[in-house]
Amino acid sequence: MLKTTLVSVVLVAACGGSSPKKGGGQKGSAAMGTGQMTGGTAMSMMSQGSSQGDTYEGVTCDGSTEGLAWCDDDFDIAFCDQGQWWILDCSQFGDYCGDDGYTVDCYDD
Repeated sequence: MLKTTLVSVVLVAACGGSSPKKGGGQKGSAAMGTGQMTGGTAMSMMSQGSSQGDTYEGVTCDGSTEGLAWCDDDFDIAFCDQGQWWILDCSQFGDYCGDDGYTVDCYDD
């Protein structure tokens, strides 16, 4: 019983244990150093987004910010990839932009 409980606690901690918060997380320069990273859905749909150049909301996309992401609002995710900032509208996929405390991505309702 103790072994099962311990495994359950470890799995909940490893998964974050919380639902993604719609539009959550820090934005712009406040997101730096938070560990907010782009999720796989946004990365795989990058071609559906629009490039914003190398600087967005006062943050330059470079080696130190590679993978950084935040929700611009409840539906749009901003993320840094390969020296460019991208904006992706998650609502195109019937989803919302959310932050589960670690990963900023397009999530299902």
